[in-house]
Formats: sequence, C-alpha cells, structure tokens
Amino acid sequence: MRPYPPLLLIAAAALAAGCQGTKKAAAPRDNSAAIALLQTVNDNAQSCWMKSRDKAFRAYRVIPELDTRVGKPRILLVDAKAAQGLPVYVIEAEGTPARLSAYGPLASDPVAARINGDLRRWSSGKTGCA
Repeated sequence: MRPYPPLLLIAAAALAAGCQGTKKAAAPRDNSAAIALLQTVNDNAQSCWMKSRDKAFRAYRVIPELDTRVGKPRILLVDAKAAQGLPVYVIEAEGTPARLSAYGPLASDPVAARINGDLRRWSSGKTGCA
C-alpha cells in the first residue's frame, strides 16, 4: 500500500469541508406582542394559581420561557414533583396581534376548562382571578 502525499490529504480535507452544508442561524423574530401577552398570563397565573394556593394547581408549577429570540415564547405547567420532566400543559403565543394556543396531556383533565377560561379572559385584556 502506497502512502498518500500530505498535499493530497490536505486537498481532500478541504474539498470535504467545502461540501458540507452550512447551517444558517434562524432569523430573530419580533415576538414582542407574544411576549407581552404571555407576561400578562404569567403574572396572573402566578397570582391566581400558584400564590393563592388554589387546590386545583397545587400539583403544578408555572415556568415561563419568554426570553426567546427564535421560536415561540411559552409558559409551561409542570408537575411540581418532577419540574425537570416534560410539561403537562404548554401555553404558546405568536403573531401580531398575539394569539394564544395551549396543548398537552392536562388538556383532557377537568382543570383545563378553568385554565382555558382564565386564558381567554387574560388574553382579552382582563386581569385577576375568576
């Protein structure tokens, strides 16, 4: 077996590097309307669900993920005993004017009707607990 000259190896490496696709960073979005709406939702959720010690929400924690340059800002409801686990409910906002969407396993639970009612009220500009 004959060894390849170093120059040939360098040229092959350069060709291989040039053939690999480059990933473009996703362009930042203007999420300001969505973030503002979710901040209102988060403030009210913290007051009405968490700090009030509402029995319906004792098993959950609210985790806001609002500081996003790419993707949709969101609020997660997670199991209080497994806060690092998968969310049980996700509340997202996007667009101008901002629109909310929510989904997750908790959507089939009776507390989802309460959550959705609160979300409708808060997204229409009203604040406070029901």
